[in-house]
Order: sequence, then structure tokens, then C-alpha cells
Amino acid sequence: MLLIEDNPARARTIQGWIPEGVRCVLVTSAGRALGLIKRDAGRVYGGILLDHDLQEQTVAQDEYLLSGSDLLDHIIRHVSKDVPILIHSMNMLQGPSMARKLEAAGFSVTRIPMSDLTEEAFSEWLGYAIELWKDFEE
Repeated sequence: MLLIEDNPARARTIQGWIPEGVRCVLVTSAGRALGLIKRDAGRVYGGILLDHDLQEQTVAQDEYLLSGSDLLDHIIRHVSKDVPILIHSMNMLQGPSMARKLEAAGFSVTRIPMSDLTEEAFSEWLGYAIELWKDFEE
């Protein structure tokens, strides 16, 4: 799983829901996520958990201007359409907009704002992602 989240408490919550045996790579800014997505092009991740507002842990000044929306073209270009995406952004304008763009590109997208995301809902999405991964490996 690729978790793109800049808020440490949210990241810990989601990571705590991931069972042993499922590897999770945490990226805490949009700039770092861009580099990772380009580097790991293809079907490397079994799922992507995506936030929109990613300014809490920026390193470079330019990075402060980047958000989850800036990642979409790179995800569309470099990530297999088989990779399910969970948008957990609380941004009520950009979260739905990101979901629509990814769905239009052929991705399976689930949108649950972090305030509504429960361990049960996350586990259900994760089970779906794991099944897709197994189907892909066969």
C-alpha cells in the first residue's frame, strides 16, 4: 500500500489498521509522492490511500504549493489502472473532484473522508484491494 498523508495522527491511525504482512509505504508530502510514483511506475502498490491537502510536512518551498490534485496526472500516467485508490481527504471540494478525475481515467476509487473512515470501512476497502492484487498475480 502507498499511503500519502501529511498528518502524523492520521497516518498512525491508518497504519494501525493495516494487518501484519501488508507492507505500507508512507509518503508525507506531494513532492515526495511525485518522485516515488515516477520511480515506482507500474503495478508496485496494491492500493493507494490519497489525501488532498499535503502541506504539513513539506521540505522545499515549491512543495508547499503542491496537493493531492497535483498527483493525479502522475498517478494516471505511471500507475496501473488495476490499483484501487481510497481518497480519505477531508477537503469537501477537492476530494470529490479528485475521485471524478481518477474514475474518468479508469481507476476504481473509493472516497471516504477521514472523519468518516472507520477501521471497518478501511478493512473492507483493504480486502477489496488485496483480492484485486491476488487476481493480478494469477
